[in-house]
Amino acid sequence: MTINHLLDKLFRRHREELLAFAERKGNYDNAEDLVQDAFLRLLQHADLPAVNNPRAYLFKITSNLSADQFRRPSLELIDHENAEYDNYACPLPLPETVAESQQSYQFSLQALQDLPEIVRTCFLLHRIDGIPQADIAKAFNLPRRTVERYCAKALAHCCARLDQPRE
Repeated sequence: MTINHLLDKLFRRHREELLAFAERKGNYDNAEDLVQDAFLRLLQHADLPAVNNPRAYLFKITSNLSADQFRRPSLELIDHENAEYDNYACPLPLPETVAESQQSYQFSLQALQDLPEIVRTCFLLHRIDGIPQADIAKAFNLPRRTVERYCAKALAHCCARLDQPRE
């Protein structure tokens, strides 16, 4: 059986179910294009006869293409020939912003080292690990209000240290 004959047979047999699958994935408007692209990718496979289950492979390709549709930014809406790319903001922070954030993080860690261990631990458990203050209080056998004060004290201490001139 030739590759063209195999693809024709696969296309006739699985096209409708692949279309329905692509539509279920949320690609109502371009399901036909996704299915055609899936068959093109199958055709471009380096060793097509080695594909054990072409149907499953087609579903996987269609699924991946479908997911790519939602991941890809909507740059298709931009007229690429006339676009002024300098007008689009970069989603990544500037290197200076990253450096400042890292420096602030290091200063905060140093500031936390100045605090008593229980204060530091309560603060980190609540702010970093997201554990409710009531659960921290129960775990350390402390009143909840004490844990609240520890967290407030630690936050105020870090903020004060960040406001100080840095060396």
